[in-house]
Amino acid sequence: MSAYLLGVIGTILLCVILTAILPEGKSSGIIKSVARMACILAIVAPILNYIQSGRMDFSIKQEENFSKTVIEQDEGYIKYYSELRVHETEALLAEEVQARYGVLADVTLFWEHVDEVYGNYTIKQIEIQAIRVCIDGVLTEAGRQEMYEYLTKNYCSEVLIE
Repeated sequence: MSAYLLGVIGTILLCVILTAILPEGKSSGIIKSVARMACILAIVAPILNYIQSGRMDFSIKQEENFSKTVIEQDEGYIKYYSELRVHETEALLAEEVQARYGVLADVTLFWEHVDEVYGNYTIKQIEIQAIRVCIDGVLTEAGRQEMYEYLTKNYCSEVLIE
C-alpha cells in the first residue's frame, strides 16, 4: 500500500513540476493533458491490474487474508546477525583497550540470547555473560586493575584478564 501511495504522490509531484516549468505555447496544452492522463493512470492502475488478472470476485476470505499477513521469525538470520554484532563489538573493544591502555589485546565475549517479555511481545536480546581479554604485551598490575574496573563498570559482566 505504501509503495502505491509513493508512486501516486511521485507521479503527481512530477506532473505538477512539469506543468509549472513548462513555457506557454502550442504544445503546452498537449503536454499538460498527457501529464493529467499519467496521474489518472497512476491512481487507477491497481484497479486495472485487478480486473485484468481475471479475479472479479470482490469477496474477501478471512482465512486467505490471515495466512498472507502472518510474520515468522527467521532464526537463522537472527543467529547470524547476533554473531556478527558480537564480533564487531569484540573488535571495537580490542581497539578501545589498545587506545586506552597502549597494549594489543584479543577480546572474546561470552554471550547468550535472553528473551525479554513485554506484554504480548517477546524480544530476543544479546546478554554478555563474560569478557576475556588476552593481553599481548606488558601491563602493570595497577593497569590491569584499572582495566578490570573499567570493563566491569561499563559492560556489567564478569571480566577475565590474561
